[in-house]
Amino acid sequence: MCAEAATVVREAAFHEVRDSQAAFRALLDVLSRPGELRQLPDCGYRAVPPGLCSPALTILKTLCDHRVSFSVGSQGRETELVRYLEVNLAAPFKPVPEADYVVFDGKSFDEDFHRMNVGSAEFPENAATAVVCVSGLAGGDVAAPGQPSCTLVLAGPGIADRSVLTVVGLDPRYGEARRAGYARYPLGTDLFFVDPAGRVAGLPRSCRVEVT
Repeated sequence: MCAEAATVVREAAFHEVRDSQAAFRALLDVLSRPGELRQLPDCGYRAVPPGLCSPALTILKTLCDHRVSFSVGSQGRETELVRYLEVNLAAPFKPVPEADYVVFDGKSFDEDFHRMNVGSAEFPENAATAVVCVSGLAGGDVAAPGQPSCTLVLAGPGIADRSVLTVVGLDPRYGEARRAGYARYPLGTDLFFVDPAGRVAGLPRSCRVEVT
């Protein structure tokens, strides 16, 4: 264990005040305005392992602490990734059904997405939040040449009529799962899409989703 721990890089680029405040404002904005994009700060991490896009670490560092747990989907549950997050978040790792935040790779649907905590009738706010790493994000029906994309049509609170979000590198089954999950509202999970360029979009559980 000591030898393994010694190989894990502790990232020092994240500024606990400046970066966390900027990221927190962006995350609040995208949840209150579904389909709109905001930019996360570029923290220049040195050694993010496979299964995690760098800006997703910024989200987790902003929202997790010793009281707020994290997990990763089954496709990314390699020891290297979990150990890296344990070192850099100072947050407890828990199984997906018990975790507050769960990271997924959007390229291939992970059945663990269905296992996240959706809250209870008494405390729906205790539900988990998914952080889904994708290849790219664009507002509107914008196709990315040469890359598969998924178009999500959004409606609900925070949207005047409808909002269109194009997500590159997303298995459409994530969108279908969010569409079906709306029937349980106010139970359900909030979701952030984040791409390697630091663009982030939010889908609160109150958001209705159609996949086109």
